[in-house]
This record gives sequence, structure tokens and C-alpha cells, in this order.
Amino acid sequence: MASGRLINRDKIARAKEQRAVRKQRILEEAGPTFTRMAYSEVTLDTIGQRADVERGVASMYFGSKEELFLVVFKDCLAEWFAFLERWLADENGAVDGESLARFLAQSVAERPALTRFFSILPVVLEHDLEEMVVYRFQRWRCDRMAALGAMVERAASFLGAGGGFDLLYRVQLLASGLEMAANPRGAAAFDRESPEFAGLWIDMERELTRVIVGYLAVSGKRSNV
Repeated sequence: MASGRLINRDKIARAKEQRAVRKQRILEEAGPTFTRMAYSEVTLDTIGQRADVERGVASMYFGSKEELFLVVFKDCLAEWFAFLERWLADENGAVDGESLARFLAQSVAERPALTRFFSILPVVLEHDLEEMVVYRFQRWRCDRMAALGAMVERAASFLGAGGGFDLLYRVQLLASGLEMAANPRGAAAFDRESPEFAGLWIDMERELTRVIVGYLAVSGKRSNV
């Protein structure tokens, strides 16, 4: 009898480990899939096939592709926030507006998956997700931006109270709006091959830097009023 119980525990442990491995493979494949494919074409089964799991398995772990997207996006966003925190900690003092703008713009532009996810997020939030799923994600996002924003304000005191949060949110909105022009996909990418349409080309880092510098200049004037 004792031997039977031991075997059952071993089976349960192996099954649990296999489930964890499958879930991790799905998460690892989800990011590249959301980045490379049109969001409307992505399904849980598409991601599952790329992760080499049986059809329907992905839906056992995630209720929808929107729910899976939020998990992947959260990890990507958390990495960016942590990167910004390390930079601010290393600076260990005041930073001027232009240096801050250039760093923020570069940190976003060098993360194409992040900018892609910024542009997808509004579409995801329009879907019929469970309210608590959205609430938990947005609550986490606001809390992280508030903590990081406070660090930004200590380094860039000209922003004033709440200015750090405001800046971080606007950088995300700007990146979302610029994404399609900076990194066109599918048929929209045709103009990259022809100088005739060079006027439509947008460089994410350069454009973000320009706008953030302008925003910080205005913020500094407001805080002095």
C-alpha cells in the first residue's frame, strides 16, 4: 500500500512538472508570435503549435489570447521598468531634461517587442476580458509607475509631484502611436523599399527624443509658475 502511494505521488509530481514545462514553452513562444504576426491572426492554437504542444493545450492554461498577451506584456514591461530603475540608481543624482529624454527614448527604441506590445494593448483591452484580469494588470502597472515615477522626480525635480508617473505614461502612449510608422509590417512595409516614400519613414528613437524633450521643457516651465 505504501509503495502504491509513493508511485502515485511520483506520477503526480511528474505530471505537475510536465504541465509547468508546457506552460513555460507557451509563454516563451507567445512573445515572438505576438511580435511577428498580425494580432488578429494570432490564436492560442497558433502559439501552442509553435510551442510544440498538443492542440487545445494552450487554452488549458490561459482563458484567451488576450489574457496570455497581458501576461507576456507584463513581463516585458517589468523588465523595462527594472532597467530604468537601475539607470536612475546608477545616476545617483540630478539629471537634466535632455539626458533623461535621450535615455528614455533609447531604452524604448531598443526594445522592439515592447513598442509592438504598446501598440497592441489598446486592442486587447477592448476585448471582453474578465474585469479582474484587467484590474489586476492595470493596478500592477499603476503601482510600478508610481514607484518608478517617484525615482524620476527625485532625479528630475523640475517635473514636480506626479510628473514622473505622467512622463512614463506619456512615453508609453507616444511609443504606441509611433510604432506603426516606425516599424511597419506586412503590406504597410512596402514604402521602406522606395526612396519615393522616404517622407513617411519615422525613426522611433529620434522622434521620441524630440517629443519628450519638448514635453519636459513645458513641464519645467509649469513647475516654475
